[in-house]
Amino acid sequence: MEIVWSQAIIAGLVGTALMTLAIFAGRVMGLQTDMVRILGLAFVSEEHKRQVYGIGLVVHFLFGAIFGILYALVLTAVGAATFVGAAAAWGAVFGVVHGLGVGGLLGALPALHPRMGSGQVLEAPGFFGRRVGVGMPIALVLLHVVYGVTAGVIYSVGIIT
Repeated sequence: MEIVWSQAIIAGLVGTALMTLAIFAGRVMGLQTDMVRILGLAFVSEEHKRQVYGIGLVVHFLFGAIFGILYALVLTAVGAATFVGAAAAWGAVFGVVHGLGVGGLLGALPALHPRMGSGQVLEAPGFFGRRVGVGMPIALVLLHVVYGVTAGVIYSVGIIT
């Protein structure tokens, strides 16, 4: 079966939208994480708040589209792309792996981010975001499971209709 590239990108964008809404909902509830701001501050200084969030959203959704393609490739490779339930289940599994990978990379983020670390605008989140709070490692994985299930289902539904 061939990859439906446009559907993979749409699936990634919808997954990213739900994930981003969950992140903003967490901010409203007092959680300290704001991935959109973190991404934006990699490119723009804090004085330009609108640009920080605008660029952060663009980068976040760009990553979401790229991961939508990766998820579609893997769903196709395991033969789950045309079965909605299988795509959702595999999306959840990929989401766990994706979340674990992102969590592991958070420890290295200060080495890559120009405004993160000691004396910078952003505090280093630490390995799995443990410096952000005790629930952050779980939240990271759950947010990526939401992304994975959503991207899997949207991709699957789009290619079988």
